[in-house]
Amino acid sequence: MISRVWVLHEGRELLKVSVNGVANGDIEGESRVAMESALSALIEAGFHDDHIVRSRLYARDAEARQLASNARLSMLGGPRRAASSSYIDPERLPMGSSIAIDLVAQRVHRAEVAKHVAEYDPIIAPPMYVALDGMVFLSGNTDTAPEFEQQLENIRAKIDASLAAAGTDWRRLFDFTAHVSRTIGPRRAARGLAKYFPEVASVTISSVIGYSAPEKLVEIEVAASL
Repeated sequence: MISRVWVLHEGRELLKVSVNGVANGDIEGESRVAMESALSALIEAGFHDDHIVRSRLYARDAEARQLASNARLSMLGGPRRAASSSYIDPERLPMGSSIAIDLVAQRVHRAEVAKHVAEYDPIIAPPMYVALDGMVFLSGNTDTAPEFEQQLENIRAKIDASLAAAGTDWRRLFDFTAHVSRTIGPRRAARGLAKYFPEVASVTISSVIGYSAPEKLVEIEVAASL
């Protein structure tokens, strides 16, 4: 299954393509086929694969998440590299799928515009952020502190630093999505997010089972104008 969602913001156009994998006993192979389908859909819509700004993985379990992440590293490296995140959430996947992939690309109208990839120090698999033609997209920010609220406080500091490094701030935010552990619940999540991110007017909360580490309880993705 392939779905397409267009987002228009301040005269710029984004396309999110979502593809569910088809299980065949080879999760890395399933992931590659799903990513190839998503790339083809972006290109058919007139977007360039160099202009992918976010990739998001959902997997049925920890093993599938790791194998899909391995496939993403090989297929979406180099000029395709983008802000990234990954989640464990079997209930989100249809029967017969081990993984799902979201790719978000930005339409660029000037050939000379290039994507900037900012790395963490030391470098890790996800970049700190990518910036393209007046927009910046942060990789999912997480933490492993023992309490949910402490994780939010630490994530707030990380996002503050990344936005400052990119040359923008919370006033320019246009997307804030929190993938929250199902063990937390939406009301507690909403209270915590309101406390630590009071200036964010519009928040999307999505429920998932897990992340890249069992201690994590929330992962937050943001995007802003420059």
